Amino acid sequence: MDRKYNGYDFVEHNLNNCKPYRFNGSTQEDFYKWKDEMQEVMAELLGLYRMEKSEGETKLVSRDEKDGYTVEKYSMNTLLELKMPYYVLTPKNNNGKAVIALHGHGCNGKEGLVDAANADIEKMEKYNYTYVNELMSRGYTVYVPDLLPAGERILGIYEDDRAECTDVNNALISMGMCLQGVYLKELIMLIDSIEKKYSEIGCCGFSGGAHCGLWLCAMEDRLSFALLSGYFHSFKDTLIYSNRCGCNFIPRLWEYADMGDILAMAAPLDVYLETGSKDNLNGIRGVESPLEQLEIANKAYALFDKKLSIEICDGMHQWYGKVLENI
Repeated sequence: MDRKYNGYDFVEHNLNNCKPYRFNGSTQEDFYKWKDEMQEVMAELLGLYRMEKSEGETKLVSRDEKDGYTVEKYSMNTLLELKMPYYVLTPKNNNGKAVIALHGHGCNGKEGLVDAANADIEKMEKYNYTYVNELMSRGYTVYVPDLLPAGERILGIYEDDRAECTDVNNALISMGMCLQGVYLKELIMLIDSIEKKYSEIGCCGFSGGAHCGLWLCAMEDRLSFALLSGYFHSFKDTLIYSNRCGCNFIPRLWEYADMGDILAMAAPLDVYLETGSKDNLNGIRGVESPLEQLEIANKAYALFDKKLSIEICDGMHQWYGKVLENI
């Protein structure tokens, strides 16, 4: 392609000139000071201060007994004029712990994770959406929300099932908000409502769900662990080349942080990562990108005598489940 006029070099040049506010301290005190500053800046970029909470009780919509577990569906008032539906799957042999399971694209939201009748079976199989059942088999109660605008929260802009994230995010950023901010605000409200019920609460996500989980790790201190699959790389390697869905974009983020910086904010939380060796979401440098970002995060984790690692699995963009071996 002739790049003489198309602006590619202009975008790449300015992206490469972004200098994140990277942690470079040497003590835990330095880290917590940096983390507090980062959380304040990130809350502003995400638009959290512009979102007004809704009043009202969470309502039970349905309850169904399955073989070995119970499925309940709830409707939760989150922000003004916004409700979030979610499933709660409780195994009969539950261990008193919970995990919030976050879906990615292409599975009809929460439906694909619970193997519902209206799930997209072809894409469930393609991406191996099995982690809800795997978590339940380990005794965890699993919360499965619809992220906006997926599943029951889809707007129906298109005749097919393509992601509407870009359309919704364009509107939100024009009002000083963004989709990742809405995800985060709603999930924090969900944790508010359930934290007293369980001895531990973790999160688990694949692809876009792992991106959402990464932000939850960075901004919410009540998690016990996180399992993140298929989404950990440098923004510079992907977001003007291959990974262009609107849910990836947050105003001015690249001026302050890359993914390694966001993960660093989660220290000392136990975060377990995996990716495919041929996962196109890793970008133009392949697995070199997530390994580089991991080094950034581990500068913070080293202060707590911890070192994060990432499982490199043989294959494409899908859930592998190697991270489950850590819980």
